[in-house]
Amino acid sequence: MALRSFAYDDPNYTLVRQHVSEVSDLASGVPFASFRSRVKVIVNSIQAVCVSAASAAGSAVLSVMRYASATPASGTAITTFNFGTGTAGNTTLMSCAITLLSAGNLLAIVQGQSGGQYQILYEYNVIAGESLYSNQ
Repeated sequence: MALRSFAYDDPNYTLVRQHVSEVSDLASGVPFASFRSRVKVIVNSIQAVCVSAASAAGSAVLSVMRYASATPASGTAITTFNFGTGTAGNTTLMSCAITLLSAGNLLAIVQGQSGGQYQILYEYNVIAGESLYSNQ
């Protein structure tokens, strides 16, 4: 049985995968909840849940950042989404088609307000033709 299939209907490429990060007591402007791809992938959606609000009043604006290297300082903003009042239980879903073209590329969330606890869910598909195994 082959470890790699280049068929576009192969389950390795049609199966939606998920990655969850949970973080609390965040510093403003510091990347968190990162997702690093092992192979070329397309991120279909990002869902953010505010588990507990920051102590400061106001909106908790979260920015999705794409990084082309291992150094987050070189990232570029893709989009920004808002939790509204930043109250516990708020959920925001962003549909997208963010392509990470090489192994090691990463996405991360940057918050504009300190504090709080968040869960971030990334849903993605492996691009057809990519090996899921690092030794191939």
